[in-house]
Amino acid sequence: MLALSCVRIATADQLSMVVTDNRVGVGYTLRALRDLEALGLVGHGRHGRSKVWHLTTSGQRAVAEGGDVPVRPHAATGERAIAAGLAAHGLGVTEVMLAFGGHLLDWEVEVDHSIDKVRRVVTDAVLRRDSHRAEVEFLEFDRGTMSVARLAAKLRAYQAYSEATYHEGERGTIGTTKYVWRERYRRSRSFPLIRLVLDGGDKATLERRTEALRQQIRGIRLRVVAAPLWMLQKPSEEWTWEPIGVDDGKTRQAA
Repeated sequence: MLALSCVRIATADQLSMVVTDNRVGVGYTLRALRDLEALGLVGHGRHGRSKVWHLTTSGQRAVAEGGDVPVRPHAATGERAIAAGLAAHGLGVTEVMLAFGGHLLDWEVEVDHSIDKVRRVVTDAVLRRDSHRAEVEFLEFDRGTMSVARLAAKLRAYQAYSEATYHEGERGTIGTTKYVWRERYRRSRSFPLIRLVLDGGDKATLERRTEALRQQIRGIRLRVVAAPLWMLQKPSEEWTWEPIGVDDGKTRQAA
């Protein structure tokens, strides 16, 4: 249940990577999910032939009462995403999170970042690296269903978020000017690195898509690195992130 609360939706195969050893306990995981479903704590939908599991409202409440995860009163259960045909994207985000390893409690999915009263950018997942000087990283997952122009627009929305400011003091008329993002991520030294994971094509297709995106966001003042999903499914020592944002030392070091 705790794993489901972090990833929002997952298959039994994915969950078995968390609760057992490298998918050897899929049967055990399925039995546990069926027991929880009988109690009304989890539910499932379908994506192709696969069952996609999610917490129910009662399940979310039970996990929140345990105190292991931050309470998000308006967070969706995952059922709506499955019904809306968004299971493939959600399962892809889960796959990336599992590929990174570490503790799932360091992740939060579908995080809403308000730029101003009108604009916002919703991050697919946020990783809090408490073991790496409390730095935060943003994760975006693209299945090839979004045009390069729309993807570039989302990255530019991140730049707007990085530049958004507010004034301290009553009615914002006195005090100093501060960045909005720093109020949320106080311990991060710089604006979070954005990791973009691409899927939905062969190696050549994803390379062309990465290059097209690089051209679309030329001049962007953000650290953005990209990699294909298939690479993340290999051992981590084989990972190579391609800098497509600000090409400076900080970007290369982060990648």
